[in-house]
Amino acid sequence: MTTETQAPATATEARAAIDALTTNVEFGSRLLAGDVAATQQWNELHSVLGKGGDEVENAMNGLVIGADTIPDGDSKRLAEGASWLRTLGLSDGVVREALEGAGVSKEEFRMVSDWKSRHMNDPVFSKRFLSNDAEAVRLMTTANVVIAGGIKGEAKGF
Repeated sequence: MTTETQAPATATEARAAIDALTTNVEFGSRLLAGDVAATQQWNELHSVLGKGGDEVENAMNGLVIGADTIPDGDSKRLAEGASWLRTLGLSDGVVREALEGAGVSKEEFRMVSDWKSRHMNDPVFSKRFLSNDAEAVRLMTTANVVIAGGIKGEAKGF
């Protein structure tokens, strides 16, 4: 007798199924022994997990995929990045922009680049920034987020 199970529809459901299977000794033994059905089930769950969910939204909510087992490195990096940027005082909009890296218009890019140049050449601001003044760090980090994202539609690189 076989029981047909419905494949999970969302990444959250897939993660829950994977987490349950990682504690199932019998399933783990079958998977490690190369059992075709167990391998297929494992791969299908990870396929759903890979397709599902908005990585940036998960990071903004502090969700690290697999945090209770083996954390996904990209998910952990994004969530920790979001948390760190928030500790610097950046708004959720700027944090989201940093994580998405979609870029800005040429005009906005130019304006922010000019702002950064002016402020880094200003000895008073530079001193505040280099002495870790919270507001100066927040402003410079916001500028760096924009500059790192580049110009929308243009290739990024060195």
